[in-house]
Amino acid sequence: MKKYFNLVVFILLGFSLIACDQNSSTETSSSQNKKEIIVGLPPSMHNILMEKVVKPELEKKGYTVKLVNFSSLRDSNTALVEGSIDLNAAQHQAYLDVYNKETKNDLVSLVHIPSISAALFSQTHHSINEIASGQTIVIPNDPSNTARALLLLQKLNWITLKPDAQSGTVSLNDIVENRYNLKFKTVLSELIPRILGEVDYAIMPGGVAWLSKVPADNALVQEQLSPNLELMVVVKKENLKTQWAEDVKQLYQSDLLKKFITEDPEAKGRFIWPQK
Repeated sequence: MKKYFNLVVFILLGFSLIACDQNSSTETSSSQNKKEIIVGLPPSMHNILMEKVVKPELEKKGYTVKLVNFSSLRDSNTALVEGSIDLNAAQHQAYLDVYNKETKNDLVSLVHIPSISAALFSQTHHSINEIASGQTIVIPNDPSNTARALLLLQKLNWITLKPDAQSGTVSLNDIVENRYNLKFKTVLSELIPRILGEVDYAIMPGGVAWLSKVPADNALVQEQLSPNLELMVVVKKENLKTQWAEDVKQLYQSDLLKKFITEDPEAKGRFIWPQK
């Protein structure tokens, strides 16, 4: 009797495994063939790329694209993990690495996209060659953007930083040579556009300049972003090889998008093309 009972259990277990395998195959097939893409839009000037280029082109390919606004990038990532959206495009690898570590998730980069870098701006000077002793430069006061501003100034050879300073935490205390005896003011990034006309030069995030309608022509030098600071399309790891993800990736790498960021009145002079 026990032998027959074990046989029945074995057969039922076999059917259960087959059913699970079929369900898994069905889910994979469904993900591969899905024609509705839900995109999370955290606050970002980069949303213009999705709204004006990627979404219309995906719809030409037969997709239905739904855009969902979020108040923060972290909320958008949470929705991505939970599956209520399929992708977002507003974070760089450095941020994603921290998010994955803190939340024990495995969101991944699908493709690097055009990004808006920080830049050196001026309304009183037309060239970096007009730098002179005692001039005033405004930089953001938050640690991350302070560091990026100082690294840009070092690239211009206006200052020299300690050789052992960590790039992500560089501060004014790390300046070992100030060739032009520059005077620094540190303020909130959002306030820099208001005082741009009162100082010689200012470094601010490109998104802040865009929102404040600072003309792109006022940017004298753009920051050269390292790959880990370029923005990316981010998806769940299981969707990385799907057809819809590949279609999204191709559009973000397309000549059409490259033309848009060089010719569109709103985008022109704001974006830099990714290195990879």
